[in-house]
Amino acid sequence: MSDKNLNLTIDTNLKIDDLILIKRLENSEFLPNIKTVFNKIQPLLDNQIPKIFGSYTLHNIDHSIRIMDYMADLIQDINSLSELEITLLVYSALLHDIGMAVSTKDIDLIKKDSFSEIDIKFSSMKKVMNNNEEIALTEYIRRYHSFLSAKYIRENLNEYFQIPGQITAYFTEDLALICESHTKDFDWISSRLTQNDKKGHFHYNSQFIACILRLGDILDIDSSRTPYNLYKTVDPKGISEDEWKQHFVITNKKKIEFDTVKKQKQIVFHGESPNANIHRKILSYIDWVEKELNGSMDLTNKMPNQYNILFDSSPKIYIRPIGFTFSEYKMSLDYHAISRLLMGDKIYGNKSLGLREIIQNSLDACRVRQEIEKEKFQFGDDIYEPKIKIILDAKNNIVIIKDNGIGMSMEIIKKHFLNIGVSYYNSTDFKLRDLNYKPIGNFGIGFLSCFMLSDNVKVITRNFKDKSKFTIELEKNNEYTSLTQIDDFTFEGTEVILNYMNFMNIFGNDADTIKEFLNQYFLTDEIKIELINKSEEITHEIVNLINIENPNNWIKIDFRKYLKDIDGYIILKKNKDYITNIDDLDFKGEIYTYDDINGIQKINLQNDINLEDYIDNNQIKYITIPLVEEEVEERFLTGIAFTDSNVDDVIQKLERELKWISIIVKKDLQKLIYACTFDDEESGILENLKLKELYKLGHSERCKTSIFTETINIHEGKKRELYLTFNKGDKYIYYSRNQDKKRKELFVRSVLIKDFRFNLPYSASLFEIESLVLNINSRLFIPDISRNNFDQVTIDEINYIVGKAIHTGILENFQLTEDKKNALKSFITNYYEKITGFEKED
Repeated sequence: MSDKNLNLTIDTNLKIDDLILIKRLENSEFLPNIKTVFNKIQPLLDNQIPKIFGSYTLHNIDHSIRIMDYMADLIQDINSLSELEITLLVYSALLHDIGMAVSTKDIDLIKKDSFSEIDIKFSSMKKVMNNNEEIALTEYIRRYHSFLSAKYIRENLNEYFQIPGQITAYFTEDLALICESHTKDFDWISSRLTQNDKKGHFHYNSQFIACILRLGDILDIDSSRTPYNLYKTVDPKGISEDEWKQHFVITNKKKIEFDTVKKQKQIVFHGESPNANIHRKILSYIDWVEKELNGSMDLTNKMPNQYNILFDSSPKIYIRPIGFTFSEYKMSLDYHAISRLLMGDKIYGNKSLGLREIIQNSLDACRVRQEIEKEKFQFGDDIYEPKIKIILDAKNNIVIIKDNGIGMSMEIIKKHFLNIGVSYYNSTDFKLRDLNYKPIGNFGIGFLSCFMLSDNVKVITRNFKDKSKFTIELEKNNEYTSLTQIDDFTFEGTEVILNYMNFMNIFGNDADTIKEFLNQYFLTDEIKIELINKSEEITHEIVNLINIENPNNWIKIDFRKYLKDIDGYIILKKNKDYITNIDDLDFKGEIYTYDDINGIQKINLQNDINLEDYIDNNQIKYITIPLVEEEVEERFLTGIAFTDSNVDDVIQKLERELKWISIIVKKDLQKLIYACTFDDEESGILENLKLKELYKLGHSERCKTSIFTETINIHEGKKRELYLTFNKGDKYIYYSRNQDKKRKELFVRSVLIKDFRFNLPYSASLFEIESLVLNINSRLFIPDISRNNFDQVTIDEINYIVGKAIHTGILENFQLTEDKKNALKSFITNYYEKITGFEKED
């Protein structure tokens, strides 16, 4: 926006002196100060706010005046309210958005992360807003503007809020909290504001005033707030444009009417909607109005009659779609159906994994608190030590999973814990903390898995910065919960309490099985995990460290030296050396060459074999053939008869008793070889590679046999002199659950991803893996909803990163000649050329 447009204001038909609330104060001693404050803040609302919120809907003085007009319609009997209550209503309408008019000085402090009034840094907001400073500033101020409004009231206007005739009595703090409340929930209003208070001889109900303010504010939606000429001047884009357009849809300025049939007031919306997307937004907005109306009615209708808000609970909608049809149907979720899906073992595969989910939440809570405690730590403070305890209490039939982590506030309980699928750690509130630790929790459903362990669950929690402890009781297959709140500074963190019999049944009623589970699934570096068996008075400390001593005779590579946001190690032993001639390659049996002139020729030491003649596109493709010699002949023929001439099946059964040969062919012939079975002595795949040629090598003339094709992957490190064989991931899998018992594990933020398998895309044959343990701290890798694995793209990415780090580590940790180092560098350049962003710079 240009500066010439910043001072645009829109005159309303309403003037402050025409308002019912102001007329009610006509002879009041409060009125002179109201007019003084009005004149003082009008230029801020009209001129300063648009400098920051140029594309937002109007928050000017006319918005405040319209709110006062709605307030008068919302109140049942204005004459039953005290002068102070009406004064607070007027001031709250005028000042609730004054925090959006941030001074240039404060904006400068905010941008420098020097605005100490708010503990969230502006730089954190910039990260969340993709480093767009303009959007970040508007969102930062919008998010905290009610707090800033309260701050402005306390610091700049206190002198105007004196109770007439009372030298020391002011209502500044009451007004500040009322204005701050308009962006808070009803629990905040109930806990921070009063229902029955008195200053001087004036009674007042701050909770009631807060409810009237939020309803008056939300009802100001029509073209009065988005005049068309101003809309064209501002030319808003994106979200702001949709917000402006939805105001145009509403055509009635008077939204509170009296229903003569029901004999009560109702909120009504009239209009026309030419756009289906905006129509949906309007309906969502009206849903919000209904929620606010019912919340206000629930709170105020428990108060004395003069404070009751008596309305039809559902707003009436008369908005006609133009050019499209719109039904009143909308998507909904069945709690019982969803909970059966999320609470069962269909997602996780095993009910015992419910314990993993609970402890995973505890790990997140402890790690988050640990970082916050480190930030504020001063010399002499106690050092925070994260702890998790699993307490088996057979006597009281309970199992307690207890941590001393961050704990939950009422806001987190309502917005996230009790709201399935809404993860706190994915929320903007958490992201704005800009912590280094990246929690594993992503989906907001993990806690439901506790119902795989117990039919009844109790959660006790206190946020470590708050005084209130909350106890939440939940029951499987029932969406209703009980929540109690008391002040208790002695309790910290969170306890999850389960039914002992239910829990132990999942683990075969064996405490040792639980211990094994904990040792398998969690790394315990920098955190203490204990399994406490109260009936046996035994405490088991769970120890599963990622750091180990360097092994004897083997080589340890520390991934922290080569990777960012990834800890762990790999233990290697040397395997094959580099290849310099044909004898260094691993073939099955004796080695022969073939060409169409000489046929099959055995290789001996006198043969001068040039490997380059046999390497095509970094591969040597060759064939293997099993020869049936005389001593095996009868068993082979019996097998053929028994299997109805299935040659390959018989070869598989007698594999170790047959004589195998390998035949290499030059690269021009490699495309002609293929797997097949010799049916008769003239059958074959090349001119002089027929079954009858094998008789000369000792193969039985009574038996058939087969040709099998094999491939050696080979990289040329130094032309004609030094080669490196390697395996590709599609053929070489490092982990086999039944065959390989060596430790090869992947953790994400110290929690095992049990179904992940290491399968490097390319691996030089120089090494064999003895042990591989990885702990990913990066938020970029998010497990699937079961937390047992990743999607295939992520699996491939992780294996690529690990493979590149291993080969880079070998360069430094294996004692290689310069030629061999160069050969390995060439291999890395060829097969691991992609930069992933996780590599550490040299």
